[in-house]
Amino acid sequence: MPLELIHDENTEAARAALRQVVMTAFCNALHDSQLAPMTVMRLAAEAIGSIYREVSDAHRHEDACPCGWRPSPEQDIDTLQSALARLARPAPIADLRLVEVAGRA
Repeated sequence: MPLELIHDENTEAARAALRQVVMTAFCNALHDSQLAPMTVMRLAAEAIGSIYREVSDAHRHEDACPCGWRPSPEQDIDTLQSALARLARPAPIADLRLVEVAGRA
């Protein structure tokens, strides 16, 4: 089952905790480095990629870990790219009456 379809309590708690940690790190890097937001976003994506590679490398051998996960780089990277694209794109709004007002003119 794709991760985006999993909504149990443990998954939601992990999702929220990871989002908070990444948002905090992003804001700190943005503030401390004075780099452009997209530069920091790219660095965050690179960090996720390097974490995947490190964890994947640690799971390549049959007896590497009792969790049973076996990396499938092409499929795993497609899954990561899909998750990023799914949440990064704005949701389409069919009815302008449903749009939240952001301010006043």
